[in-house]
Amino acid sequence: MSKPEGGSWTGLTETERALLRLLTVALRADEEAARELCRHWVRKPPTSSDHAVTLRAELRALLTTLPERSSERSPLRGGAARDAAWAPSTAADLPRDPETNQTLLRLGEATSVAGPVLDDACRAQVDRIVAERPIRERLLEVGLQPSRSVLLSGPPGVGKSMTAVYIAEQMKQPLVVVDLASVMSSYLGRTGRNLRAILDYAAETECVLFMDEFDALAKRRDDNTDVGELKRLVNVLLLELDRWPTGSFLIAATNHLNLVDPAIARRFDVKIEMPMPQYRQRKNLLAQIPVISAANVEDQYVSLMALATAGKSHSDVVKLMNSLAREAIIEDAGLGKFSERIANYAMVELREQAKADPDVRSQIISLAHESLGYSQRKIAQILGVSHPTVSRVLASQEKQ
Repeated sequence: MSKPEGGSWTGLTETERALLRLLTVALRADEEAARELCRHWVRKPPTSSDHAVTLRAELRALLTTLPERSSERSPLRGGAARDAAWAPSTAADLPRDPETNQTLLRLGEATSVAGPVLDDACRAQVDRIVAERPIRERLLEVGLQPSRSVLLSGPPGVGKSMTAVYIAEQMKQPLVVVDLASVMSSYLGRTGRNLRAILDYAAETECVLFMDEFDALAKRRDDNTDVGELKRLVNVLLLELDRWPTGSFLIAATNHLNLVDPAIARRFDVKIEMPMPQYRQRKNLLAQIPVISAANVEDQYVSLMALATAGKSHSDVVKLMNSLAREAIIEDAGLGKFSERIANYAMVELREQAKADPDVRSQIISLAHESLGYSQRKIAQILGVSHPTVSRVLASQEKQ
């Protein structure tokens, strides 16, 4: 917003200038200009004091109490309403590559299930991160720096992207995702410039910045096959991580933690290693899949499939179930025989696993008996082994 004609603001502090802007808007009774001024101060508070975080929070609260003037909706979770002051409403608000005019970021999208299915250790770490956001000011008052970044690592398909969406939603901040295809360039210096534009944007606009495939930008500097450009990217990231603001939150994810430069990894406030889902997580995930609910699949079939999908990632489990559902609809014109298809797939898979490895067979027998409550005869039928074989395995496990 510009100063009034004839006025001179030379030599004034930023706070004094802010006061003059506010009085100008008030005297003109310009509601839209007042909203825009609030939005500007949410992005860049007119003070560098320790109370900047509190000021931003109060401005957001003020904006949310005003009557709505538009029907803009957030891209997260099907479009829950969110104030335009701190959520970019269109791609036009996002930074672009000056040569190609492509946006370097994209708005986060809703996920297909209720949320990430995590083991207890990962869930506790994620919940701690979220719990810190409302008490940032209190942490700063006692000299503690709130968590500003998290590095997620683990095999493909274990829910890293879904966890990023969940964290953003719980923090009530917009999720913006780095578009690597637009950021990376073969031209010297362009990738570094794009990366700095992204980091500057995220630092000035309160949001959750998600950088997937992080090892592409933060690769180890001792890799002699890389060009100097990638090493410069690591130096940019090192500097920005050290001075990352408390208002925004950075989430990075990688399938190859060993490729990430150790100096970069150390600078993340929290590091979460996400393992492949175990039986309980697979069962919880299966129960959340929409087609399971739509077909009213009984719990015994869900449990059996959870047992049969050992070694599969979250993504693999969802794709498998959707594939079986499509087959049922194509061949049977409905989901009436979906549960039967689940049982058939699970029994074949479990038999193959049991044949391939006696240790795996013992694990399946133990899980089926203890977690599913199956009788020894039913387990023998599923695995295609004799009843005495199942009995011997269970007896051996009881002695251990």
